[in-house]
Amino acid sequence: MQILKAKDLTQDKITALFYAPPGLGKTTLLGTLKGKTLIIDVDRGTSVLTGSENVDIIRLSEDFSELPEILKELQAKCDYNNVCIDSLSELERGMLAYFGRIGKNNGVPDMQSYQRVDFKIVDWCRQFRSLPCNMIFTAWEKQAEVIAVTGEKYTQARPQLRDKNIDNVCGLCDIVGQILVSPKDGERYVKLEGDQNTVAKDRIKKRKFMKFGEEL
Repeated sequence: MQILKAKDLTQDKITALFYAPPGLGKTTLLGTLKGKTLIIDVDRGTSVLTGSENVDIIRLSEDFSELPEILKELQAKCDYNNVCIDSLSELERGMLAYFGRIGKNNGVPDMQSYQRVDFKIVDWCRQFRSLPCNMIFTAWEKQAEVIAVTGEKYTQARPQLRDKNIDNVCGLCDIVGQILVSPKDGERYVKLEGDQNTVAKDRIKKRKFMKFGEEL
């Protein structure tokens, strides 16, 4: 049994999840990451990065059949500082749509399809997180009604994933951030401090906000 001393621990890589409504800058943020970046493009939004240096892109087909092979190749050799999946929301939705098309329920995913997708989304997040580089996921944003134990109701911004996947995926990440546009200067920031209205965290640097281009 190996016992690690907390004082000797170092953080050599980060796992992060950034979320926002479509068009607010998730993919643009990936283009500002330091070092060499690979983006696994699920929702075909990487055209905004045209001309970006140090960014490689793999666009997945509709059945996502390349994803296991991409993971296998990166596990064997990873020459990137950052690997990104853009986005988990479309990956989850697209997988469900694909299983519905090939199933026997008139194009509608059955319960087994939902269970399969739930398992694969979290399993892939775990496996990609184990790569020797920063792992960054993106997701769309949704507003969910939450009822506190006191009975109080409030609206919370969170990643657009199936409810049972949100806690699992966020729990695997060191950073969870909501992308916002500041009303003061019009610039984009990432909110990293969670509250009852926002799912967010930064368990490494304990920051409240992060600017685009800032070191993870």
